[in-house]
Amino acid sequence: MIRTTLAASPRRARVLLAKAVVIGAAAFAAGLVAAVGSFLLVQPILRDNRPELSGFPELALTEGPVLRALLGTAALFALIAVLALGLGALLRRTAAAVTAVVVVTVLPLILVSLLPLGLSQGLQRLTPVAGFAIQETLPRYDQVASLCLPEDGCYPQGPWIGLATLVAYVAVVLGLAAWRLRRRDA
Repeated sequence: MIRTTLAASPRRARVLLAKAVVIGAAAFAAGLVAAVGSFLLVQPILRDNRPELSGFPELALTEGPVLRALLGTAALFALIAVLALGLGALLRRTAAAVTAVVVVTVLPLILVSLLPLGLSQGLQRLTPVAGFAIQETLPRYDQVASLCLPEDGCYPQGPWIGLATLVAYVAVVLGLAAWRLRRRDA
């Protein structure tokens, strides 16, 4: 259907942008429903089955870090979906695009537990995986930041810097995809 779409709308970058908006909005909505549903489902289970957490207050949806993590998870879903769209437009092969998305989002998460701490933190700062920092809800204490272990879900950068790193990757990939789409046949 891409040939028909491009014949009806010859401005290819506009078509790619429209696809990105639709995919991003759908992924954001699905991610938000999944994140809020998971939070509401797991919160009572954690309270009832984890006696060591009994001294901690129950988290509410309206608390700042929780709200940021839930909305951030939805944004993370949307950004990864748009990244996949951009890689698909660049590579023009479904299998190659799916493999590339898995490599840039899952492989670094596996490697961080195998590499020395300095390398794993660098990998977390410089790859699209940095966007997962938006899900971190624990308070950050700079004096113990060197003890931040990737296995514990701790990220070496702040949540907003991590999300900005992922946004930069998405912008570059979409820009390259739009440039390449304008220069080739469907």
